[in-house]
Amino acid sequence: MTVHETHPPADLSGASFMAAEVADLYIHRPPYAAEAFSFLLQNVPSRHRLLDLGCGEGKIARPMTRCFDQVVAVDPSANMIDLGMSLENGQAENLHWVCAKAEDAQLDGRFDVVTFGSSIHWMDPKSLFGRLKDHVLPEHVVAIFAGDEPCAPAWNTDFQNFLREWVPEVTGRPLGSKEWQSSREKHLGYLDIIQSSDFVSDVFEQTVDSFVLCQHSRNTFALSKLGTRAADFQSDLRNMLRDHADHRGMLSYRVKTQVTLARLISEIR
Repeated sequence: MTVHETHPPADLSGASFMAAEVADLYIHRPPYAAEAFSFLLQNVPSRHRLLDLGCGEGKIARPMTRCFDQVVAVDPSANMIDLGMSLENGQAENLHWVCAKAEDAQLDGRFDVVTFGSSIHWMDPKSLFGRLKDHVLPEHVVAIFAGDEPCAPAWNTDFQNFLREWVPEVTGRPLGSKEWQSSREKHLGYLDIIQSSDFVSDVFEQTVDSFVLCQHSRNTFALSKLGTRAADFQSDLRNMLRDHADHRGMLSYRVKTQVTLARLISEIR
């Protein structure tokens, strides 16, 4: 394992993930559906080198160290990388952490696979894919993972109503706004989509308090953005969820993870 550290700007998109308070709460996030990883492995050209961009704490990179000869994990947050290094496989000998923006990271050689775990929307696609084309093999695969939120839990209606109230309160925009949707699609003009599949996890159990803390690991509800409204946010969410927890105070739900496979288009303009 090696770590290459740079000094990314503090005002980059998704800057809330630079904060220790956000990184520390990532342990409350549920994992991706296990079948999503099996799907990726069944569709890669080879298992020599994998590049994970916007890797966070290594949700993709760390398990993939068991499957690839080398994994390079890039993230601009030193706090996220520190967390990743403390977790399972975070110090694997074939894992190389790089603290930098994806658009600026120093890359050597070419990769079989490039992955993004709910991170591609933070990046400048023209800048990123313009330089990435020099670092992928001709038969490469780009894999975009998305989805570690509850998938249609029994309390979904109440949770969606909660989000409809609080997302505009924090962002000034309605839940699922056109601006939000556009940010999730800006990379599509730079990729040839091969296929996209959804995978649902086994049942995941989590305490109400852990679920609340998980929301603060997400950019929208980072504590720095909620400010003095954090206590009201936590109280409202706990009160909504309490009736849906079992006698142990546990919530049960599944996660749906979507994996989109693609290749870079031949001409980046």
